[in-house]
Amino acid sequence: MPDLQYSIFEGLIILFGVLSLIPVFRNWKESKNRMYIAIFVYNIGVIGYSFINVLTYILEIDTNVYLVGGLRFGYILGYILFTIQFEFMLYLRGLTKLYTLPFILSFYLMIGNILNTSVMPFIIYAVIVSYTPAYFLLRDGKKKRNGLAFGMGLFFLTWGIGQIIPVEIVMEIFRVIAIFMFFLGTRGFYEKYIFVNQEEEQKIMGTWISKFVVKE
Repeated sequence: MPDLQYSIFEGLIILFGVLSLIPVFRNWKESKNRMYIAIFVYNIGVIGYSFINVLTYILEIDTNVYLVGGLRFGYILGYILFTIQFEFMLYLRGLTKLYTLPFILSFYLMIGNILNTSVMPFIIYAVIVSYTPAYFLLRDGKKKRNGLAFGMGLFFLTWGIGQIIPVEIVMEIFRVIAIFMFFLGTRGFYEKYIFVNQEEEQKIMGTWISKFVVKE
């Protein structure tokens, strides 16, 4: 598939990413909750990652080329994003003393890639830093009926699935779906259509049953 089509995928990621920044920033202004800042910064990282990918397509840079030993250019881009994801996960759990851990892990994993061409350490790291925050965000988002957190969880989950499938077109599709799910979370979609108010439903159902019984 021509690089132009990959650039379109990356352009969609940038588009939905930028559109998601506005409501996140608005929520921060209203609540002054630092979590919105963390989400905002992470989103900037995703947009920057896609922008770099677009440049690699335009400049026809082969991300699969080996730079040193088994270290590929694409791995470096991946480790940068994984570091941001790991930092976000640590922020979620309030583990401030471990903020240097993502940088250390990424550094040693890159050293490992230089010595070994195996892709497994990269995939395992991707799974850990994608699925762990996905679990916490989906759980907390559903529990607290917070569509933004739930959308962020779906983003991590879908993005993580794409990262472990070593087919570029599949990865791109999953990444576009992931950012779109996050975009929906910033627009109140999940609160309106997914998190049904059970108490309200029971009241409506009770009223409907009462009217039905009266008619009978």
